[in-house]
Amino acid sequence: MKKSAAIAAFILVSSTAMAQPTGGTDLFTLLDVDADQMISAEEAKIHEPVHEQFDTLDVNKDGQLSADEFNLLAKG
Repeated sequence: MKKSAAIAAFILVSSTAMAQPTGGTDLFTLLDVDADQMISAEEAKIHEPVHEQFDTLDVNKDGQLSADEFNLLAKG
């Protein structure tokens, strides 16, 4: 039951993130599930546009996106 509730909450957060027309920071915070100030490749899977561009955005190729790298997505 807890797992189902967690999945439902996760989907709700993901849907909300996709609906927000605002800049990168709000979406960054939502995708940073473990709150380590980095988005891992696994966390990026939550949002398809981020997942699709992950390798391009990961400028230093450390397997994570910093806020600065993530904001490259918003700049287009």
